[in-house]
Amino acid sequence: MYTFTSNLDKKEYDKFVENYSMASFMQEYEWANIKDNWNNFHCGLYKDKKLVAVCMILVKKVFKNIKLFYIPRGYLIDFTNINDLEIMTKNIKALAKENNAYVVKIDPNFCKSDNSFKDEEVEHNYSKNYEIKHNNLIKLGYKHTGMNKEMGKNLQPQYNVMAPICDINSKILTVDEVLKTYKSKFKYYLGNFHEKRGIYFEITNDITKLDKFVELLRITEKKQNISLRNKEYFVKILNNFIDRSYIFFGNIDLKKYLEFLKENNGKEGEIEEVRNLIKENGNILTVSTGLLLLPKNKKGIRTSEYLYAGNSSLFSKLNISAGLVFEMIKFSIENNCHYCNLGGVNGNLNDHLTIFKQKFNGRVMEFTGEYDLPVSWIYYPIKTFYPILLKIYKKIKR
Repeated sequence: MYTFTSNLDKKEYDKFVENYSMASFMQEYEWANIKDNWNNFHCGLYKDKKLVAVCMILVKKVFKNIKLFYIPRGYLIDFTNINDLEIMTKNIKALAKENNAYVVKIDPNFCKSDNSFKDEEVEHNYSKNYEIKHNNLIKLGYKHTGMNKEMGKNLQPQYNVMAPICDINSKILTVDEVLKTYKSKFKYYLGNFHEKRGIYFEITNDITKLDKFVELLRITEKKQNISLRNKEYFVKILNNFIDRSYIFFGNIDLKKYLEFLKENNGKEGEIEEVRNLIKENGNILTVSTGLLLLPKNKKGIRTSEYLYAGNSSLFSKLNISAGLVFEMIKFSIENNCHYCNLGGVNGNLNDHLTIFKQKFNGRVMEFTGEYDLPVSWIYYPIKTFYPILLKIYKKIKR
């Protein structure tokens, strides 16, 4: 009944993804081109000659000839169908043995829970049938590595905030309907507020605009003491996700803003600051940016991904970054998305990212986390001693 391949044709792989609900971009064929410092496989499982599951495997050498198999946000399979899942597991495990991988690590694209910031829990699209999916994996020998609230403990953030742009029946909302879900105090800073002050937003997939994007990312890196990607990484994204990856810019027409301040009794210090900025930069200044990726799947639940952001420290009180995110949400609605994933947050929900993202009627998606499928006996000593050795190595490196 079943046949398996570790070298699935791109056209077949893409067709499956297009018809798979809630497909993550990290399981798209092209993601292997972005993660080109890993080796990869593109696998497919056929049942009665029909393709029923696919996955993209990233392969990394851990030490000597020992490797790790990692399947980010995969598999793309019906996790409630234990028969298909069992055959897929057996074939992936056999492939891992052939390639000296000691473990297959997956972090599936479904949630343990979906909560509003009012502590209202609903069984929605991402959390539907969670218990069945989780238990099926455990029955087949996968070991759940636990829930990690801290960012950076898992390969992918376990807690994400998503802006829902559909109702409980998965009907996509209009922009006005989405706005009605926001608090009045927050809505005040969107739309007309920005227009009056000369703020406007630009959407582009022009690679030549990446320098400005990266420049703003560097400001954010320095401000938050974090390290993001280099320009070459974003070139690969724009080249591989053609017509689905977009850079958003939040710009301010300084001349128009200057006139607004003069007409509305602006403070002399603010007026002088704007005048100086015009002398230094000209009339137009870009102060906010972000990268949005539209989903490949055409059927089922579609989720856009807000991947990276950069912001200048100028004009923070004008909430230009909030306007930028709202432009992304509007763009997602125009492109028939049900959610806009605003990205990872600390699971304790006490960080500055959470405070910002919850304003968009955000829902906290607690993803199920990582599962390890041990392949070799050395999985257990590596799991025990590798974290200790890594800490020692980091101390020595300092």
